[in-house]
Amino acid sequence: MNSLDVLQLQPSQIVDASEIAAKAFESDPVFRYLTSDDPHLRFQALTWLTNRVMTYCSQYEQIYTTSDLQGVAAWLPPGEFSSKLLQQLKMVLQLQLYRLPVKVGWNRLGRWLTVLYQTKIAHQQDMGNCPCWYLGMMVVHPAKQGQGIGSQLLQPILQRASDEGFPCYVVTFTEQAVRFYQKNGFEIARTQKFSPSTPSFWTLKRHP
Repeated sequence: MNSLDVLQLQPSQIVDASEIAAKAFESDPVFRYLTSDDPHLRFQALTWLTNRVMTYCSQYEQIYTTSDLQGVAAWLPPGEFSSKLLQQLKMVLQLQLYRLPVKVGWNRLGRWLTVLYQTKIAHQQDMGNCPCWYLGMMVVHPAKQGQGIGSQLLQPILQRASDEGFPCYVVTFTEQAVRFYQKNGFEIARTQKFSPSTPSFWTLKRHP
């Protein structure tokens, strides 16, 4: 594995980075469940969603990439992802989740509400009031996957979390991603389905 220059993602790079992320998430089973069956509309929705997540995380200056945008790891620091009402309202407004029906279709809104609610409850049950580093997005360009890039992008915060004594937490939707996180020291906290007929999701924790 060659060492990469891991850098902070600049705001001017978010548009390009969100398109890369959208390409990587196109085949993700949960995002296929949450977005249009039309590939063009799905790509548009995923580009908007990943753009909003990166824009939100950018205020904390903890988004990491490479010099040629091979991938992105976007984190929220301890205390910035919680179930407190004011924090939840802040996230809804800044992420512009009120625009979901327009971006993903009214017929997908119920699915989104279920996913957002269940992942929030899972986080409450898994972490309680324990502050943690929350990995909001981890993506590598489809053509660059399997080369160790994702692991290197995680290292700045994994090392910092260990030094400061904070756990890390992530929600993911594929078994391949679960194996990736396990290689980087995460342990499965839960495996769950949103409903009997929907894809699974996993939550994972990494202890300091």
